[in-house]
Amino acid sequence: MSTVYDVAVVGSGGFLGSAITAALTARGANVGGFTKDRPFTGGASAVVWAAGHVTPVNTDAGDRALADLAGLIEIARRSAHPTHVILLSSGGAVYGPPATAPFSEEDEPTPANEYGRIKFAEEQLLSDSDVPHTVLRVANPYGPGQTGATQGVLGAWLRAVRDGQPVTLFGDGSAVRDYVFIDDFAAAAAAAAERLPGGVINIGSGEGTSLAELLDIVTDAVAPIPVEVRREPSRGIDAPAVWLDVTRARETLDWTATTPLAEGIARTWEAIK
Repeated sequence: MSTVYDVAVVGSGGFLGSAITAALTARGANVGGFTKDRPFTGGASAVVWAAGHVTPVNTDAGDRALADLAGLIEIARRSAHPTHVILLSSGGAVYGPPATAPFSEEDEPTPANEYGRIKFAEEQLLSDSDVPHTVLRVANPYGPGQTGATQGVLGAWLRAVRDGQPVTLFGDGSAVRDYVFIDDFAAAAAAAAERLPGGVINIGSGEGTSLAELLDIVTDAVAPIPVEVRREPSRGIDAPAVWLDVTRARETLDWTATTPLAEGIARTWEAIK
């Protein structure tokens, strides 16, 4: 089969996949978008695997996620042309103790929850294959287009404020995470699809923000609407501090996140409200 696309994006209808598709198209790439209703069967130099089978709060489809990725690997292996697979993994869920933040790609993955275990199993599936690949361990992406409470705390909080509902804060607010704006993330993924660097690369802002600090930024962004907070005990599955060392992304992709968190949240609020 001759190569039809420069890049195929599997999961092109989702939050991450649609942003990657738009970024690649803007760069002039010939991009094919694929979903569960239009499955990918081959014909691309690179394939971005952005299929959203599981989320941190819904891991029921973990077996399907691994089976479908195994199917993609087999398609890539059978392809008449070299096919490079780019896997979107999790920078927030595969790292953990005994390593400490900021986490680098050399740190041994120690997933603390089922979501992290599934994402790392996907990485291992690719690593055990003979298919050329790049793994992007993505921090917490956010921005316009994020839908539903299962896709991240910022989207859930801003929609709650819009709908006149309280935001839910788990724990004491000290948990630290790395938040990367969707446009910055998409630029990194597009660069990876163009350069095909191989290996594992962290994609994030490179900065840690506590939930308490995040709440303050959200409160400023939605003012003068008041933010009511419903406090819940810690879920017990969240690491206390996860943010990423993004040196490798800067060196291999010539990429750094450029959108300040306050600006990104303000833009997300404008889209959501």
